[in-house]
Amino acid sequence: MLNKLRTKLIAKLLNQSVQQDDKLSLYLISYASLLFCIPIRIFFLIFYLVQGITFLVVLNCESLLAYTVALLLLKRKKYKFIGLIIAIEATIYASVWAYMCGISSYIAGHFLLIIVMLILFPYGTAKTRKAIILLIFVVITVLGLRYAYTTPSVVFSERLNHFITMINIYIMFFGIILEISINTFVHLIVSRVKEGRLTELTSQIYTDPLTSLYNRRYTQIYFNTLKPRNGYICVAILDIDNFKLINDTYGHPCGDEILVFLSNFLQNSLRKTDRIFRWGGEEFLIIMENVTLNEAQIVIDKLRSKLGETEITTKQKGTLSITITAGIAPFDLTNSDASIEAADKNLYIGKRNGKNQVVI
Repeated sequence: MLNKLRTKLIAKLLNQSVQQDDKLSLYLISYASLLFCIPIRIFFLIFYLVQGITFLVVLNCESLLAYTVALLLLKRKKYKFIGLIIAIEATIYASVWAYMCGISSYIAGHFLLIIVMLILFPYGTAKTRKAIILLIFVVITVLGLRYAYTTPSVVFSERLNHFITMINIYIMFFGIILEISINTFVHLIVSRVKEGRLTELTSQIYTDPLTSLYNRRYTQIYFNTLKPRNGYICVAILDIDNFKLINDTYGHPCGDEILVFLSNFLQNSLRKTDRIFRWGGEEFLIIMENVTLNEAQIVIDKLRSKLGETEITTKQKGTLSITITAGIAPFDLTNSDASIEAADKNLYIGKRNGKNQVVI
């Protein structure tokens, strides 16, 4: 379940325009923090409303108003301001609560949560976070001195005070666990998103956007993975006949449809072990392993014949048909350029000799 959630989250973040690691971290942290804080304030709002403690009802309403602003900032991607709002809101909330009701109910646990948050998460500058932490220590000192000589303005019954104390302990305990967990989880997610973006970027570099085939840039990487085997390796270059005339007559959108059709046709007609690349323009390069030159010629010629008999339905200009010319040569692992050049020469021999043929 957790893995599915993490996978969905990574997929969602890959589509986000959040590119910098700090911003991505703060987006996740802010989202989780608001999910933790808002239900707590709603709970206390209802609780104090039932108890009839007016000033604490107002205090929680003001807190929810601050979180509403934070949610609006989350949509606008102002992540650093959200952390500061949460820190300042929690500091004011705990300070007012402790000033009026005393410090015996572990309300100081809110201060600890803020300090941990400011240490773990990159909200604001280091100076800003240090200033807030210093302010918290000053507030704690002032409150400690106040209740060394005075009693709280609002005194709860023993039973109610015990209940509030237990709630505050739970908030402090689970809050710190959540902060540490979020910190670990965020680092993991950011790492996975970076890997995903790297994979996506690599895919964009090495994949033809129109046909989704590997492009010319990827061929050398693929050639380096090939190892000498007992069987032969052949290289074929296919070219659509009269493709310029198709583009000039029917338009480039129609030409694009034909290129997509041919790429799908090649993938469905050849073996899964055969590697197909969009070589450039209307040319496709195919690497065929474990076939002799004659066997490769038979395979490509059958494909050529089948393609010539196939009607292509286009959105732009209705039904069309095309033919291809191909050149094939043995593939030498030690000199891929010479092998491709030999196949290319055979292709142009076929073009000069009337097209719609396979030459070895």
